[in-house]
Amino acid sequence: MEQYSIGIDFGTQEVRAMLVDRKGHCIAEASGRYPHGVMTECLPDGTLLPDSFALQHPGDYVDTLTKVLKNLLEGHADWAKQVVGIGIDFTQCTMMPIDEKGIPLCFQEKYKTNPYAWVKLWKHHGAEPQAKRLTEVARQRKEAFLAFCGEEIYAETMFPKILETYERAPEIYNAADSFIELADWITFYLTGSRKRSCSIAGCAALWRPEEGYPTSEYFEAVASGFGRVAEEKLTKDLVEVGEPVGFLSKEKAEMFGLQPGLPVAAGLGDCQAAFIGVGLYQGETLLSVMGTSSCDMLIHNKGIGIPGMYGVSYGSMIKKQYGYEAGQATMGDLFSWFIGNCIPEKYFERAKEKEISIFDYLNSLAEEFGPGDTGLLVLDWWNGNRSVLLDTDLSGMILGMDLETKCEEIYLALSEGLAFGKKRIIQQFRQYGIPVKELYMTGGVANKNPFLMQLFADIIGIPVKISAVENGSCLGSAIYGMAAGGGFEDLSQAASAMGQGADRIYLPNTEKREIYEILYQEYETLYHYFGQENMIMHRLKERKRKGEKR
Repeated sequence: MEQYSIGIDFGTQEVRAMLVDRKGHCIAEASGRYPHGVMTECLPDGTLLPDSFALQHPGDYVDTLTKVLKNLLEGHADWAKQVVGIGIDFTQCTMMPIDEKGIPLCFQEKYKTNPYAWVKLWKHHGAEPQAKRLTEVARQRKEAFLAFCGEEIYAETMFPKILETYERAPEIYNAADSFIELADWITFYLTGSRKRSCSIAGCAALWRPEEGYPTSEYFEAVASGFGRVAEEKLTKDLVEVGEPVGFLSKEKAEMFGLQPGLPVAAGLGDCQAAFIGVGLYQGETLLSVMGTSSCDMLIHNKGIGIPGMYGVSYGSMIKKQYGYEAGQATMGDLFSWFIGNCIPEKYFERAKEKEISIFDYLNSLAEEFGPGDTGLLVLDWWNGNRSVLLDTDLSGMILGMDLETKCEEIYLALSEGLAFGKKRIIQQFRQYGIPVKELYMTGGVANKNPFLMQLFADIIGIPVKISAVENGSCLGSAIYGMAAGGGFEDLSQAASAMGQGADRIYLPNTEKREIYEILYQEYETLYHYFGQENMIMHRLKERKRKGEKR
């Protein structure tokens, strides 16, 4: 009898699910968008949110999941009986406070108008001051864990977000039985098990297998009374990737039309899941998951502290291998901003006349320019810099515009800026002894924009391979689910059998390499000046915050 697994991928705007067989073939898939989306201005009741907040409604996750799983299996009870395991991934670090029963605090009447009781999405940047203080104290104390989070604690991770709540909403901090990443909360919702994923703990909460979480002495030095945060608000009961965190409860099985007792694999970040989803389980290949932002993953048999790489975690993707995590804080978001704010109506009209998308139209115009022809250079920091600078207060920049500058030239320069940013990340890996010989891409941007992918190959100078499956995260979760369900002897065997590899490859254009190398050196000059030497971007952002408060 055929065996299937289900992979469930919680993204920024929607949840997706796939039913997958032992060869990694998608038998069925379904998706659904969150009704409340990303809340950046106000809560559902109209309560205004502070600047830099990005919240979500936890009810959206379970309601949408229920609809998606029912749609996935509708009319196919025979498929449901052959499912052997379930895997979960979630955007990371997305977290929230819960009570002793695991119920989100925002569901309680007395807390529903308090923003700190809700889900803080990965791109919530309200905790930047707390991240800086956590980093400063760790440097003063020479904490060893700093080497494994890029020498700086990033505002998007767990402890800055918890500390933000501790300082700005102590009533929520005290009421919370714990703070939990949503990948762990979903597995709890499905199984009732309070165990959590060691991948999640390592990637987002500074956990290491030898030392555990940072010490209470460190946290107390950061803020008085905060010392026992790890002991009181997290958990040490952790499960390795590909292992069951629990088993599907009878209640949830009946709700979804599945068999009770199905193994549910330990949850993990969406990018970690994508790594194995494209069939990667060995080193020297960087995977870039390209969606609203870009997350970069690779593995190595040694744990090497690399400045600016915000995650070096043991066993985060493959057991006994160190997972390295980097990325760019904007990718698809940057193009969405540009399309929504910077394109004249006549460009949309011309695209419509040609019966092509606005992106295809812009690509056709941009292809007419050679390297350097626009005279423009971009720093791709519209949502801050995730790697290598780990600074959410940096902002985007376009240099070189004049009265002759055209819309398509700006589009090309934005695309080049993203490619330069990726090259800078790869250079950092290589500088510290981690080889990167090829680049895999997966996600919506990678599959829908061949012009951009060729540009990445030309600028970085290595082959760019496009995953044969668009949603590598969802397939990856299905692979972890199959492994947890005993479908293969180990995770590597499951990845080899089920990962879909690449179906397209873009090779560097050698004729463009010389000029792009010169432009990259110019990019590096801007990168160091505005990212490390002159903090004008910080000062301007602070002035903007003060203006918004008036």
